[in-house]
Amino acid sequence: MTGSTVLCVKPEEKTPQCTPNLLPCDISSTGPAPVSAYFHPSEAASDGGRTAHFRGRQLRGRHLPLPAGYEGLVLQDTVAASIADGEERRWVERGTFSELGYWKHDDPTAATDPMAKAMDFCRLAGVLHGHHAPPPQV
Repeated sequence: MTGSTVLCVKPEEKTPQCTPNLLPCDISSTGPAPVSAYFHPSEAASDGGRTAHFRGRQLRGRHLPLPAGYEGLVLQDTVAASIADGEERRWVERGTFSELGYWKHDDPTAATDPMAKAMDFCRLAGVLHGHHAPPPQV
C-alpha cells in the first residue's frame, strides 16, 4: 500500500451526532447491525458508571468526553477490500461525536487505565503546546 493517498470527503449535508462505543472484543462483521435491539446499557447507581451485557459477559463502562477543541469522526471506507499500489483511498464522513462510550470487563474508571491516560495526554499536550498570551510586563 505504499504511495496510496488517503482522502476524507465531507458530505454536503450535516452528518448526525452519535456516541460510538469502544468494546473489549473483536467483531468480525463490517455491515449494519441492529445494535439497539441487543445492547442496553444502564446507569450504575454507586459510581456513576454504566453496566451492560454483551454475548453473556458483563461490561462496565463510562462516557469519555473528547478534550476541548477535538471532534471525533465516524468514517466509512468507500473502496473495496484491497487497494493496489498508487490507488487513492477515499473515506466519507458518516457522523461526528464529542464523547465515546468506553467499556471494559473490569473498572474503566481507574486512574491507571490506558484510555483515561490517553485523554489526559491530549489535554496536557494542548496546555503545553497551545497558544498562550505573553506574560504581563512588570
